[in-house]
Amino acid sequence: MKKILNIGLLAAFLILLGNIDVSAQRRKSKDPQPTEQKEPTEEQDSKPSATPAKTPKKKTDDYFDEKGGFKHRLWYGGNFILNYSGSNGQSAFTIGATPMVGYKIIGGLSAGPRVGVIYTSLKAYDSQNNISTVGLTDYSGGVFARYKFFKNFFVHAETEYVSSAQYGEDSFGRIILGADGKPFKARVGRQNSNVGIGYNSGSLIGYEIALLYNLTPPQNTIQQPFDIRIGFTYNF
Repeated sequence: MKKILNIGLLAAFLILLGNIDVSAQRRKSKDPQPTEQKEPTEEQDSKPSATPAKTPKKKTDDYFDEKGGFKHRLWYGGNFILNYSGSNGQSAFTIGATPMVGYKIIGGLSAGPRVGVIYTSLKAYDSQNNISTVGLTDYSGGVFARYKFFKNFFVHAETEYVSSAQYGEDSFGRIILGADGKPFKARVGRQNSNVGIGYNSGSLIGYEIALLYNLTPPQNTIQQPFDIRIGFTYNF
């Protein structure tokens, strides 16, 4: 009897030990397996990166960037000329317009063509010692250079050829009248060289004002060599 009891206890112990081993194996199979780290192959190393690093753009690249074509460097403008002078009972009132197109070369430097139409109303003594009025129209064309500094200020220099209408004068500086009683006028050409300084508002569509001095003013005239120009610009 005792022998049978011992055999039963041994069998129960073996069965219990087997159940513990099976449970342990089940728990082990449920644990997550570590992922293997794959080393990059030579083929993957040779492929370029999807997002390459951008190199910083230099300021000088903007001046030589032709993506926008020729037009993206152009700016447009126009000045209005207003001037008045007088002495000894004579006076001259001048008004005009001078459209221009500038090309941005580098930095604040630009240059381009310029044309103009200027009208002058002149009141002076005629050969009969009466005040006569003469209307004179000048046409001009030339080139200019301009340098912008401090964002809103600029220096301006230009040279131009002017086809000018002038009146005839006698030895006393009086206007010569023709046979029809009207002032005698003739057209002559001359060269002007203007330099000066100005201010621009700096916006896309801006306004500006400039004071220019004529280094080669016409002779025998009561007009002053200074011009005050008021105008506008686009993309300057």
